[in-house]
Amino acid sequence: MSHRCTILYPADFFDLKKVDEDYEYEYREAVQFPEFQILFYNYDEFAAGGKLRFYPGDFEGGLCVYRGWMLQPSAYEELYRSLAGRGLRLINTPDEYENCHEFPNSYDLLQTFTPGMMAYPMGEAVDWRAVKERFGRFMMKDYVKSVKGSDFPVYFDHTYTDEEMDRYAAEFIRLRDRLFVKGIVLKEFVDLKKTDHATNEYRAFYLYGKRITLSKNSNQKRDVPVPEAFAGQLPRLNSNFYTVDFAELADGSWIVVETGDGQVSGLSPGQYVFKFYEELLRGIVEEGTEGWE
Repeated sequence: MSHRCTILYPADFFDLKKVDEDYEYEYREAVQFPEFQILFYNYDEFAAGGKLRFYPGDFEGGLCVYRGWMLQPSAYEELYRSLAGRGLRLINTPDEYENCHEFPNSYDLLQTFTPGMMAYPMGEAVDWRAVKERFGRFMMKDYVKSVKGSDFPVYFDHTYTDEEMDRYAAEFIRLRDRLFVKGIVLKEFVDLKKTDHATNEYRAFYLYGKRITLSKNSNQKRDVPVPEAFAGQLPRLNSNFYTVDFAELADGSWIVVETGDGQVSGLSPGQYVFKFYEELLRGIVEEGTEGWE
């Protein structure tokens, strides 16, 4: 049987012929499907500015789904173009990658389902007065992530002066370092429901606009509500493969927390990996993606 879809993984730091150890558990399940061709690339070297290399060197063309570490938009575009030159087409174009990888790009479609947000591209001064007038409490992110593992404030409010906020914004950019993406994003801070100290969060993967998985994403107990109906209300986003994260609020209602590109979004803790790849394959076949007989 000829391979019909390629799954691209980052390679081991020391050996291009091996999968990165953090993706080995996914690789073990994906190789059970003969319809998948497996390909590795030198993520660490490439992310540091090196030339792209692939293993094996010879591979069939067609559709390609990346499962790996996040890439800066410029790096993703370079990967996309390099693979296209070898006959492989990543499931998301560079624009589609940015549409969900960077939450502000999907905000207009989701604003009735998610807390408020204000985005300031790099180089544009933040209007702290406007931010504090709109939000009672707000958290700071860039276009993709917040900072974790530091004493950076979880949220801010009107008690912080504009000068203090400017310093925190500069500190945020320093902490994110080379991972910083595009600008400062301020999001309304809301209280999430907690049961036994765990929030109730879920991650859904969407393929060609159809939800293929919905799984717990915060180590919560089994007897917790599921956002099945809420997730079904969302509009299709401008991407072929993406994720949406949901969280239950203290009052029992639901919100969209984040979106992500489906290729660089991690699986949920305890997610059934084989089932994920089975549903991924099923969705590709049902869509009748070019290159499938």
